[in-house]
Amino acid sequence: MKNKKGQFKKSKELLDRKIFPNFFIFIILLTLGGCIGGNGSTSFKGILFGPTNNLLQSASINDSVSVNYSLSPYVLTKDLPIDPIQPSISGSIEQCSSNPTLPTGLVISGTCTITGTPTINQPATNYTITASNLSQSKSATIVITVNANPPAALNFATPTFTFTAGAMPGFAPIVPNYTGTITNCTSDIPLPTGLSLGTTNCSLSGSPSTTQGPTNYTITASNAFGSTSTIITITVNIAPPSALNYAGSPFVFTQDATIAAIHPTYTGTVTACNSDIPLPAGLTLGTTTCVISGTPNTIQPATHYNITASNASGSISFPITITVNLAPPSALSYAGTPFTFTQGATITTATPSVTGTVTSCNSDIPLPAGLGINGTTCAISGTPTTTQSATNYTITASNAYGSTNTTISITVNPAPPTGLAYTPSALVFYKGVAGAATPTVTGTVTSCNPNVALPGGLTLNATTCAISGTPTVFQASANYTITASNSSGNTNTTISIMIFGTPPMKTMQTNCWDATGTIDATCVTASSAGQDGKLQKGTNPSFTNQTVNTTEYITIDNNTGLVWKTCHEGRSGATCTTGSDNLFNLATAITACNNLNAGTGYANRTNWRVPIISELETLANFDATANPRTFTAVFPGTLSNRYYWSSTPYLPTAGYTLVLNFGDAGTNATQTNIAGTYLRCVSP
Repeated sequence: MKNKKGQFKKSKELLDRKIFPNFFIFIILLTLGGCIGGNGSTSFKGILFGPTNNLLQSASINDSVSVNYSLSPYVLTKDLPIDPIQPSISGSIEQCSSNPTLPTGLVISGTCTITGTPTINQPATNYTITASNLSQSKSATIVITVNANPPAALNFATPTFTFTAGAMPGFAPIVPNYTGTITNCTSDIPLPTGLSLGTTNCSLSGSPSTTQGPTNYTITASNAFGSTSTIITITVNIAPPSALNYAGSPFVFTQDATIAAIHPTYTGTVTACNSDIPLPAGLTLGTTTCVISGTPNTIQPATHYNITASNASGSISFPITITVNLAPPSALSYAGTPFTFTQGATITTATPSVTGTVTSCNSDIPLPAGLGINGTTCAISGTPTTTQSATNYTITASNAYGSTNTTISITVNPAPPTGLAYTPSALVFYKGVAGAATPTVTGTVTSCNPNVALPGGLTLNATTCAISGTPTVFQASANYTITASNSSGNTNTTISIMIFGTPPMKTMQTNCWDATGTIDATCVTASSAGQDGKLQKGTNPSFTNQTVNTTEYITIDNNTGLVWKTCHEGRSGATCTTGSDNLFNLATAITACNNLNAGTGYANRTNWRVPIISELETLANFDATANPRTFTAVFPGTLSNRYYWSSTPYLPTAGYTLVLNFGDAGTNATQTNIAGTYLRCVSP
């Protein structure tokens, strides 16, 4: 309201000063104009709208305002009064304002002059200053930055300080006097260890841990806008030792035994340490630590000592008592433990090392039968007569003043094995056929090992060295060194192992033919040697047909043990006349056999699969006079001159698999992805 009243008053004065004189002239002219019009009428034409308009325009032009701060931007200092910031102005200013409000502490007058003392820091900020009167207003933009006041007048009330090293607790922080704001405080050289400076107030605090003579330090307080310094002097004196204490007194030591160093506790620094009477011979007192150490070499009864720790500033004492007794035996030790002896073999005497005089030596439990211990040397000797596993014995050596003991372990093993032999030493196995070879050996065997791994499928018994198993690989004759051992020793022998292939499966062919096709029932003539029939001459065929679950038909080969599905896939019934003849590729053939394993399986069997070629060949009947050359009585419906799948790949050509044609009982190969072959599943 005050500003509005002032504005109104000034506006009234403006009217009085500028409008009223002109208005008086206007009235005169108005009167004259009316007279000139005549006819008793008054005319205002040309007077009201001419001179009056010019009059108002004249008043408006005379009140034009402008304001300009030519020195902007302004950089001010926090807490320092500023020089008035006066703008260049023109016209009559009735009111002046700032947007936003000026920094705290600054004010703007009605004439746009800025004065005051800024009390907060701020970055560069834009301010719009607006000057106005009744007729118009004009604005100018200025920039004001307020920086922190640099610190000044740094001083400590007492610039000379004397402290005591190690004093705990430390002194209360000493805060200096200063003006302005401190953001960093440093010393030209490091303060004594344990003292520190406050970063934002240069306060001195802490507890010095090392002594020093009077030393000058230049302390500098600063911020981004300046700095101030002062010099202080610091002396750190040594503290007298205090609270000396030897934990464990009275002390009992043993003659000729090095004592564990006895470290006292104390406060402060010790520069000298003394005993009121000499310590026992062989013991020493640390001159600056008061540590008692050494090896007492004479016995003595309990004796009192007064130990004094001191430095230049004072001393402290503590009483202790020391007794030195005669040494009991110590450091009993047997080199070579744990001991392993052999039953029936005289041992090398085991004599221990021991310090001091031994008058008696004992074992906590009796030594193994046949062994004894010397009563004054603790030596163990003799011939063990029984075996035993590792057993611990505590041996104690003693005299009238004490004892020492040690634990040893004794194992008594049987004699080492001897005479390992395989008969014959050249062993022959067959791939896929179980076999075994057991050697002879004298003594007890606890482990048996080959020098290299045995062929796949063969194992070596750990305690009999018997070789057994079913070989899974072929192998030419190779040598192996077999070692039989126990804890006392070992024996070994070298053997050779050869692994032949398994004999081919029997084809049920009982005759041989020579190269011209002449039958040779005995397979002994020279012309038939090497022919297929001679190599695979078998036994008489024997098959059994079974019906399972009423409608599931199988044929059992009594010679091979293989179980066949009586009908090939697609056919069913006792005579295989139901259904149709289905063709398969290898993938669908495998799926078809796998499908027979669903649930409880076809004929209660769940291992149906595609046969391998050697299994399929057992169904070939070379004695048949016409095709199909198979046993049609037990495999009805077998097709003539048609191929049946095996799962055996044709190795020379990828993507081909062996098949069997029962037209001539011959083997061929076909592409695995062509569905042109029949299938009979087998259950091994």
